Amino acid sequence: MSQAFTFLTPSPLECPAGHIAVDIQSLRDGIAAASDASLFQHVTRMPVRFPHARDVPENDFARWVGDMIQLPEVSERLAFVGSASCTHFGQLRDSLLEVLDRVQLRDRKREAPDGAAFHFLEAYSVLAPLGVDATSPAEVIEVWPWIDLGSAFYHLVEAPLHGTTEHALIPWLREHGGKSMADSAEQVVFSSRPLAILLKEVGSRWRRSMIGRRLIERAEAPELERQREARAAMARLAGRLRGRGSKR
Repeated sequence: MSQAFTFLTPSPLECPAGHIAVDIQSLRDGIAAASDASLFQHVTRMPVRFPHARDVPENDFARWVGDMIQLPEVSERLAFVGSASCTHFGQLRDSLLEVLDRVQLRDRKREAPDGAAFHFLEAYSVLAPLGVDATSPAEVIEVWPWIDLGSAFYHLVEAPLHGTTEHALIPWLREHGGKSMADSAEQVVFSSRPLAILLKEVGSRWRRSMIGRRLIERAEAPELERQREARAAMARLAGRLRGRGSKR
């Protein structure tokens, strides 16, 4: 990895995957043959497609089984399997297939209405520089308010899942002395929260982690420097007080 971490913003490129499902069995066959890019589109990318949802939305497989095949219990189990966006694709595929393999034979034959077949898609990310770099974990905290939802998801979730290690933020933090930041970000990612909440929670945890460090640095600073900071703080306070008095 390079010293600086360059933040990127992804734009999804979607294309047909070539498989169509009309019942549980053909859905199972499609998932078994689906590429990682297809599983990413239909399951993992849900927080990006619905970033402001209060709860993690159902994945496409779960929604189709519930709406078109009318099997709410199977739909609920599929939604639960796909709720963890950090699940690796091999494990995700096995878990989805396990749910479908438990469906009773009579329900496997139930078909979707005409025109309601499930069309498998694949999603790939076209990357563009966000114009934001960081050379240290401390700088990551400073620039985090300028990171958009898609960029945060890409660097925290998508890049690690696809093995694009040079774009994975958590390993970079660990390599550059930000182990506590990496650990806290990893905890939030594994909690599978909606994307907007994930972005906010990661930033909040990182800012709180810096409070103790700043206090230590201030305590270790020379007495002259602390006095200078105190005078500057008093001057800012006096300026605000004068400003309030002039408005009355």
